[in-house]
Amino acid sequence: MSAITHAADQGTATRAYPGHWDWWLIGATVLLAGFGLLMILSASSVRADAEYGNALRFVSRQGAGLLLGLGVSLVVLGAPWLWLRQAAWPVYVASLLGLGLVMTPLGYSAYNATRWISVGGINFQPSEAAKLAMVLVLAHYLAANEGRLRDLVGAVLPALGVAVPAILLVLLEPDFGTAAILAGLVGVMLYVAGLQWRWLLTLGGSGLVAFIGIAVLASYRMRRLSAFLDPYADPTDSGYQVVQGWIAMAHGGVLGQGLGAGVAQSGFLPEAHTDFIAAVVGEELGAVGWCALVLAQAVLVWRGTMIASRAPDLFGTLLASGVTMLLAVQTLVNLGVVTGLVPNTGLVLPFLSYGASAVVVHVVCIGLLLRVGLESPPNLGEG
Repeated sequence: MSAITHAADQGTATRAYPGHWDWWLIGATVLLAGFGLLMILSASSVRADAEYGNALRFVSRQGAGLLLGLGVSLVVLGAPWLWLRQAAWPVYVASLLGLGLVMTPLGYSAYNATRWISVGGINFQPSEAAKLAMVLVLAHYLAANEGRLRDLVGAVLPALGVAVPAILLVLLEPDFGTAAILAGLVGVMLYVAGLQWRWLLTLGGSGLVAFIGIAVLASYRMRRLSAFLDPYADPTDSGYQVVQGWIAMAHGGVLGQGLGAGVAQSGFLPEAHTDFIAAVVGEELGAVGWCALVLAQAVLVWRGTMIASRAPDLFGTLLASGVTMLLAVQTLVNLGVVTGLVPNTGLVLPFLSYGASAVVVHVVCIGLLLRVGLESPPNLGEG
């Protein structure tokens, strides 16, 4: 451990252990990314051709996002370990500036919310980057205060103070789902850093009460909650998307209707290529395709958990844990929305849903996990 710390303090890439590439993680990511491009093409080509005269519009933009994320990941993989910690605050401040720009004339509105920055015809969603920036800055802060989390005023409250500006800016967009994800990440990272259970439960309960209060203040959120409780109460309006998703998946059966043979994406299922891409998978590839999708996402979480458990220091453990939780929660919430187990939040399914901003961040998440893995001792149980 001391050898690793010394190497990091020197800002070099020298390691006390040989680099260890996690091929399970790489393989699952490549499969999901490729599968995502295929399903986005299938789900969006009819709409893209009708609206833009280019059937490949969405899949090409998703591909560009994958390449940009890969480029950033290569920088992360080649950077000295110490640089990741040094980049934490600049990255977080940049994410806050991005969230602030959403409120300016550069902001772009859609679906009754202003969540994007539009420059030169290119839209970017700062809240996606804010999730990763939150993980990075909290990993840095909590690692720097290792062993001090019994000091509620001197260590824990400042950590909350770091997180609150991003959460408030996201709520102003409004984006309740992403704000809840950010708050959840704070709780997870405080837990991993060693915060006592009584304080975790106190903070978690207070946060839950606050979010419930915020939720009931907005009429559109109440409509979503009503649709969640009984989608068939209003199947042509607030419950329409969920009901159509169920119909699509039921239509797929065990083996599905075949790629490109589904009908849900031909205008019957809103946002088929984004929030409800999993319903298209269910219709075209059936229960078998769904199981393969869930298995591949589970591999990401499994490998992320293993990397976190072998990290060389607390910063690496927190970084890997936060990134893994980010991917896991987005997957669970998205699939929960499609199956009717969670109210509609607008969160995308990692690597499957269309969203260039999101896929850039998700690829960088994998790059960070691989970077932590390269700093870690090999797991003897895995050879």
